[in-house]
Amino acid sequence: MLNDLILLDGVSNDHLQGIKQFINEWNDESYEIEVETSGSTGTPKKIKLLKSAVRKSAQATGLFFDLQPGQTALLNLSVNYIAGKLMIVRAIEHQMNLVVAPLNDNPLLNEYEGVIDFAAMVPAQVKSVLESAVSSEKLKKIKNIIIGGAPLNPQIENELTTLDCRCFVTFGMTETITHFALRKVGTPIYRCLPGFKCSIDDRSCLVLAENEILPEPLITNDIIDLIDVETFKWRGRYDFVINSGGVKIHPEKVEKMIGHLFPNNRFYVTSKQDDQFGEIAIL
Repeated sequence: MLNDLILLDGVSNDHLQGIKQFINEWNDESYEIEVETSGSTGTPKKIKLLKSAVRKSAQATGLFFDLQPGQTALLNLSVNYIAGKLMIVRAIEHQMNLVVAPLNDNPLLNEYEGVIDFAAMVPAQVKSVLESAVSSEKLKKIKNIIIGGAPLNPQIENELTTLDCRCFVTFGMTETITHFALRKVGTPIYRCLPGFKCSIDDRSCLVLAENEILPEPLITNDIIDLIDVETFKWRGRYDFVINSGGVKIHPEKVEKMIGHLFPNNRFYVTSKQDDQFGEIAIL
């Protein structure tokens, strides 16, 4: 159970009701919860997850970060999505305090001055936090931060490496019950959480083995360089690969290489048809 629930100023009634509703759902006699997938393995759809598997996911994260009873987690993500739900489950499973912040771009602009041991943010929130001297100082005091939900801008990642805080970029999807792998900011290698094993298919796409969380092997559209069964480098999405005269171009890789040229990140790499090469990459 939760050790304590702390509400910060500005938390909306809808957010609070959503939290209470999910806690009631988690504690009822059903064996499953319903969530919507992100589209990593196909068209987004509603699926049901076994509570026992969700619990295993929370325990794996707790083992990686050594979460303990009485520590404090920050909830600043909507419980309409798996990331928000899992933060609640982690707090329940590890008997942590749960600090609930308003759902906005900067969850650290509040009056809370206590120690936060574990927090999860999307890149847009990290960007807003770093733009404020007050919230940037608070970020440094958070013991463990996971960042996911969207690609992290290389400039923001570089800035995070200069701070004295433990930040990780997540890799996962709804089907894996949020993240199953993490990489420390400033490094390229993802390491799987306990219990997850990787392989690749004939497209060089990531395949996750069946385990206590996954009832069957999960085939993704994420192209990786497999280092071993527990570590890998992400190259891009199979869906987005540009085949230009037989050369496979990963837009995500190109965007990361040239991101420093566009400080506002207002660009993307895509393709167009070409008579000579079939497709060519364009900015």
